Amino acid sequence: MKTIFTTLARYNRWANARLYAELGKLTPEQLTAPSEVNFGSILAIANHLVLADRLWLNRFTGGGAPVPTIDAVPYPDLADLAAARSIEEERAEAFARGLDPARLESTLRYTTTEGTAMATPLALCLTHFFNHQTHHRGQIHGLLGACGIKAADIDLIGYMRELTE
Repeated sequence: MKTIFTTLARYNRWANARLYAELGKLTPEQLTAPSEVNFGSILAIANHLVLADRLWLNRFTGGGAPVPTIDAVPYPDLADLAAARSIEEERAEAFARGLDPARLESTLRYTTTEGTAMATPLALCLTHFFNHQTHHRGQIHGLLGACGIKAADIDLIGYMRELTE
């Protein structure tokens, strides 16, 4: 199972790099245009992903600066957002590489942003962590299309195929 999580961590970096290349084609107005999709704009969704990843990685590692909310836009500039994105990707890859397979059988105890104590199997939390990124990247991918940009595919199988080329 560790191999799956290390692969997903590398895949996330690949998919995010492709997506951010497309985000760079948007005007500031397009990045911040109001949308009915979660969090209100492309930029806000991308910020949410960075914050949510940071929050989960803090839970997994027991370290990191507190994340009081996952609804803010602390990175209004795309370059700053991409830099923050890269930091969390490196943390995710390092965590996955260093993961003790026996730990995957453990329970993660954490507190939600609403203050609720939780106890969830670590493997399920990691699965959620990677699935959450896929979900919101899909939203951004769709919104890029609405802005007239046909974004490159970011499917996991595409990543795997690229590895074997």
